[in-house]
Amino acid sequence: MGRRTPLFGFHSSHGHIGDFVGFDMPLWYEGIVLEVTSVRERAGLFDISHMGKARFEGKEAGRFLDHLTTNEVSTLQPLQARYCLLCNEDGGILDDVIVVRFGEEYQVVWNASNREKNLKWSMGHLKGFDVKIEELSDRSFMFALQGPLAQKVLQPLCDADLAGLKRFRGTWGEVRGAECLITRTGYTGEDGFEIFSTHPERAEKVWTAMLSSGAVPAGLGARDVLRTEAGFPLYGHDINEAINPFEARLEFAVKLEKPDFLGKDALLKISKEGVRRRRTGIRMVDRAIPREGFEILLGGKEIGHVTSGTYSPTLKTGIAMGYINVELAPGTEVFIDIRGRESRGVVSGMPFYDTERYGWKRKQT
Repeated sequence: MGRRTPLFGFHSSHGHIGDFVGFDMPLWYEGIVLEVTSVRERAGLFDISHMGKARFEGKEAGRFLDHLTTNEVSTLQPLQARYCLLCNEDGGILDDVIVVRFGEEYQVVWNASNREKNLKWSMGHLKGFDVKIEELSDRSFMFALQGPLAQKVLQPLCDADLAGLKRFRGTWGEVRGAECLITRTGYTGEDGFEIFSTHPERAEKVWTAMLSSGAVPAGLGARDVLRTEAGFPLYGHDINEAINPFEARLEFAVKLEKPDFLGKDALLKISKEGVRRRRTGIRMVDRAIPREGFEILLGGKEIGHVTSGTYSPTLKTGIAMGYINVELAPGTEVFIDIRGRESRGVVSGMPFYDTERYGWKRKQT
């Protein structure tokens, strides 16, 4: 038996349970394709309570997080969120995280697989900083409501005005009796919200209210497809300690002008010398589904490996991300070795979908 979220009873009754980094989590409910389509066209609801959450408190919390992460944290406005990276001294990515500021307090959300590692890493660098770290992971719930109709689903259940809430901004609001932090963030590429509360006893009531308001429950299978369509990397697959932010195309989250942060010297050197591989998108032309570990070929020669690959219900074709050792323009033909057969694809920008039709930048109709 693995770890469980406050919603395990619902998941076990309605979903197909599988192991995810030690947690018993729903992989799907009625089907991955249906759930992906629901998020892209309407609204889907994910239980992400398994993710790590910690609160950093104290007058030096912002300065400490500036030291701990690659991005600027102390410049955040109250209830503003920012995507950041934790890097080791060699510039390798320990994790990617979301930081939200509440005045002199900050909340950090990190990947479930890195809960213990990140907490130990943070505690190990506290010397010299007047900061208290409080672990919240198992004393809270967190949901992701994603899709173009997410606001329509959540607003009737919430006493906060969501209409004026901009992307990567947050607000406090009560949802079915639970005080919640609601941020306009997510991991699918769509508009939507992440809803956090330290009242796990209210989790199922909040969850079922959103389902009754029009959301479709979605599992980790759909979440993986959606983040791949959006070109978002997943720790342990597309990013890890052997990959640096410049290789991963995450340099937007690295502020080398900051006075000091962990990994800065190594990243300064890498930024000057350049990298020999880059995370690249590939959209299949042949009918084939690429998977992690498959070789990427150009002119019959291996140029890299797939790190994430799946079938995209939105595009109705296979898509992949992987690291290749040459810079190729979008549209360049490459091949992926799929169990001994060379299947044709083309280099693609990310996100893979048309941003005028899908995602949070879509044209409103």
